[in-house]
Amino acid sequence: MNGQQMDTAATPAAQVKRARLTLVLIFALFALPLAVAWLLNFVGDFTPGATVNHGALVQPVRPVSAEGLLDAQGAAVDIAYFRGEWTLLFRQTGECGDACHQTLYVLRQVRLAQGKNIDRVRRMLLLDGVAMPAWTGDVAQHYPGLTIARAATPKAAAVFPPAGRLYLVDPLGNLMMEYALDADPRGIIKDLERLLRISYVG
Repeated sequence: MNGQQMDTAATPAAQVKRARLTLVLIFALFALPLAVAWLLNFVGDFTPGATVNHGALVQPVRPVSAEGLLDAQGAAVDIAYFRGEWTLLFRQTGECGDACHQTLYVLRQVRLAQGKNIDRVRRMLLLDGVAMPAWTGDVAQHYPGLTIARAATPKAAAVFPPAGRLYLVDPLGNLMMEYALDADPRGIIKDLERLLRISYVG
C-alpha cells in the first residue's frame, strides 16, 4: 500500500520535470535563430555562399618593401615603413589630375572613418621617376599626413603592382587586397573596420 502511494506521488513530480524540460527546448528552438541572426548582424555583411570582403584578395599575398623609396624631401623612406600599421597605397603615374585627387580624397575619408583606430592606418602616394614632380607640393598641402614617395630605381618600382588600383598593405608588409579606383568607399571602410577589429598586429 505504501509503495503504491509513493509511486503515485512520484508521478506528478516527474511530469513537472518533463514539462519544464519541454518548455526549455521550445524556448531554445525560438531563441537560437534569433541569437544566430544577432551574431551575423554584429559581424556584418553576411551573405550565404559569398565572401565578406568588398575588395579583391591578392593571392598569394605580395610582400612589399620601402627599400629604394625616397620621400618628398629626397630622403630615404624608413625601411620599416610598411611594418606595424595598415597602409592604404595608391600608385600614380603622370600628373595628378581630377581622378588622382578624387582617389586621394577617398583614402583620406576611409582613414578618417576608422575613428579611434585612425592611428593604425596610414596613406601613401607612390610615384615613379628620377625626380619628385612639382605638383606634389600642392598635394601635400591638400592632404596632410599623406606620405608621398617615389621609387628611385626600377628595382624598387618592381616590388609594387602597377598603377590604376588602390591597395591595402597589412602590418607585416604584405600587399593583401586591391580595389578598383571607382570602388565604393563604403566597402573599403567596412573591409578596413573588420580587419582592424580582428587584427592583433598594427
